[in-house]
Amino acid sequence: MLFLPYRIDLELTKIPVFTILICFACIFIYTKQYTKDQKHYESVQYFCTQSLEKQEIALLRNISHQDVGNQCYEIFEGIRSAVEPQQKIADLVKQAEPIGLFPNALDDYNYIHSRLSNMYQRYKSRVPDSLTENLAYDPKELNLFKMVSSTFSHGSIPHLIGNLIFFFIFASSVELIVGKITYVGFIAVVSIGTSVAYSYSVRGLEAALPTVGLSGVVMATIVALALMMPMVRIRCFFWFLVIFKVFRIPALILAVWYVGWDLYEMNQAGDNSAINYVAHVSGAFMGALLGLYFLIFRKNHLREINSTVG
Repeated sequence: MLFLPYRIDLELTKIPVFTILICFACIFIYTKQYTKDQKHYESVQYFCTQSLEKQEIALLRNISHQDVGNQCYEIFEGIRSAVEPQQKIADLVKQAEPIGLFPNALDDYNYIHSRLSNMYQRYKSRVPDSLTENLAYDPKELNLFKMVSSTFSHGSIPHLIGNLIFFFIFASSVELIVGKITYVGFIAVVSIGTSVAYSYSVRGLEAALPTVGLSGVVMATIVALALMMPMVRIRCFFWFLVIFKVFRIPALILAVWYVGWDLYEMNQAGDNSAINYVAHVSGAFMGALLGLYFLIFRKNHLREINSTVG
């Protein structure tokens, strides 16, 4: 079941400059991601299948405690993404199974450490970074730059298109209602706030995944618009299995549906979802704060705009 918005019944004569710029920025960044990531994965494939000797693959299996397969990508990208790569190498060597070539454990450790360090340096020199991984926000590391860069990065073309459709429909109206300066500050605060909320929600969880996407900002604009202009109609395509219709739904009802669905999905998924529902819900909360501010302190401004809604 899905409601896909395609138009808002609100005539605002100005151009939403920053919303358009953000859309173009997301598209530009994704084209760079796609180009660089393709080179990254091609280089990974070649290095891990053609550049390693049998003994080196066997050593990687000892380190990962696997009897089969090639753990090249997981091990070397884990080292590359670590805050201290040399410490990560040391930790991997400590957990490796002994290879049994030396009479004492220290010689065994030094041999594995030397071989792994050498392989990693070769990997690093031959395999370019993944731009997506460089831009993504890792919740285990409070990095202000990545809080922002991850917001405008996306994991796939459908992810990008879906976010931009929702973003443009709702954010363009929010920009024109609240003004450009407030709007830009709002986008920045939500980008940082949703990242901090995600970090807090997964604290102590080593398996927490890095995140990318504009979804938290999208939810913030949906809820902000719904509170400021609750009765404005959003035209949506609706489909469920083989049923397809078009509805004009009040913004408030649509926002309640989206937020409620995210809360339900977050509760069902627990810690096992690849979707960052915490960003969605925390973004909705921050959008509600903006909407309430305008309801309380700028109600005359909202009353004037709402009077134009048919």
